[in-house]
Amino acid sequence: MTNYSVEIIKCLASWTQQLQNCKDDPQCIEQCSKELRKGLDTIFPPSTKLEFDNDKISYIFSTIFFLSNRLNKALIGLAETDKAINNLVSEERTNTSNKIDSQKRQEFQNNLNKILSEYY
Repeated sequence: MTNYSVEIIKCLASWTQQLQNCKDDPQCIEQCSKELRKGLDTIFPPSTKLEFDNDKISYIFSTIFFLSNRLNKALIGLAETDKAINNLVSEERTNTSNKIDSQKRQEFQNNLNKILSEYY
């Protein structure tokens, strides 16, 4: 008897609990994503071990993997974005003239563009 839906929910619940401990650390989020993939690999057997080979079932499995990968990548990108914004804000707070020079803004913009191209 298969319990894919129950097992997926347990796997996602475990993953979200692990993510809560990451505190916006991109490396921690990446490690959690690897653990999620391992869990999904455990839940879904290789297609050669299924009693029936059905394109619709394979599509469901691959969709779950695709969505989990995209979500992980987006979360890493979000953590990187938070870090870039927080760095800019902390520099503004420490600057006595309340102005950030154009070089710092350009560095921020370049960093943000890199994050967007890499993760989104």
